[in-house]
Amino acid sequence: MKFDVVVIGGGSAGFAAASKAQSEGAKVAVVDKGPLGGLCILRGCMPTKTILRSSNILALIRRAKEFGLSVQNPSADLPSINDRKNRLITEFANYRIEQLNDPRFTLIKENAFFLSQHELKVGQRIIRAKNFIIATGSTIAEFQVPGLTESGFLTSDDILELRKVPTSMIVLGAGPVAVELAQFFCRIGTRTTLIQRSNHILSKGDEDLARPV
Repeated sequence: MKFDVVVIGGGSAGFAAASKAQSEGAKVAVVDKGPLGGLCILRGCMPTKTILRSSNILALIRRAKEFGLSVQNPSADLPSINDRKNRLITEFANYRIEQLNDPRFTLIKENAFFLSQHELKVGQRIIRAKNFIIATGSTIAEFQVPGLTESGFLTSDDILELRKVPTSMIVLGAGPVAVELAQFFCRIGTRTTLIQRSNHILSKGDEDLARPV
């Protein structure tokens, strides 16, 4: 099978690249073993923004008295929050799968292995292309923190599936993902400590952005 462009990865970046290439007249294949949807939809910005919405509403409810309202003992139901998140993510993922199954592309649900500069093995097939775009996303980085493995820890993927609100939590790092998760768990009742080595949180951004936090 020959293509003008083969995109490895069917997430947001891969789909955007495939769509653009096809719109320019290229014959395009997308290779992704699955699950389809990509990092942003399945384990990134969409799940975190969904649960943050729940915690933001809870934080606002706790200020009800400021608005002349009376609310008794509002609390978070983490299983229900995650069930809602999973429903919405399934909807997003199904929409992306529908887009990838568009006949404009050839979708190949296999792992990809390069055989040469212009050849790719996918399952039992070999496909050829003039150009390849690698959009495989990212994986959780492993940090060699002394004692971390022995004490046990949760990754940013693991924590999105918790069904019980932790009593306390230490978040290592203070980038956008860490700050989002720390804020979420703090608002639903977890005693949360954020540990980071830079002079201020969100260190890749301007210091002015971190001051209000």
